[in-house]
Amino acid sequence: MDTIAPFCGSARTSLHNQVFLEGVKSALLSAKCHRSAGSGEGGVLPQGQKYRTWTDAEQDAGLRAFGRAYAGWGFSQAFYREKVYESALGFKDLEDFMVNFWEKWSTSKDPENLLVMLQTWQAGDCSKQSPYNGNFEKAMQSIKAKALVMPSQTDLYFPPEDSDYEVANMKPGVGRMEPFPSIWGHWAGGPGQSTEDVKWLDERLKKLLADPT
Repeated sequence: MDTIAPFCGSARTSLHNQVFLEGVKSALLSAKCHRSAGSGEGGVLPQGQKYRTWTDAEQDAGLRAFGRAYAGWGFSQAFYREKVYESALGFKDLEDFMVNFWEKWSTSKDPENLLVMLQTWQAGDCSKQSPYNGNFEKAMQSIKAKALVMPSQTDLYFPPEDSDYEVANMKPGVGRMEPFPSIWGHWAGGPGQSTEDVKWLDERLKKLLADPT
């Protein structure tokens, strides 16, 4: 591999990101009166209980809570301040957005799938393998492919500061960082509702593929 272009992501899930995920995980688990076992873990069964599937009522309540807890993280403060959910996405007000965007999205998911995804996300760290054995800086220094790292300027779970640290630990000339100049938060990287961000990304990728240096 000669060139990589990671965007709106990270090579290691930060502590702050793990805390955010604990919040949405706990909101989901609370519908079954379960608590989190901690970052990178599942839930804790109440004493005397055995695992059982979700009832329809638990699933609906848990997924709606998950969506509302997630709503404050997917987009930035400026996105909400400027009411982009109205001007660009066509929702009539904040509650309409919460119900018909966030709850619609979250209730389409399977709660067990979400819990596995949360556990995987919280445990994310490219250095947790041989030969790095947890040495994150060594893992970054091992990258040989030319890297254009593109965080969103307003991403609340993958902020530019984390990408900057990753690039700073790559060998000289290997990596560079260029953030999305966007107020769409994590959504700047997709799924394509922010057309200006899609255009910005396409331009950078085309340029990178034409001249990786």
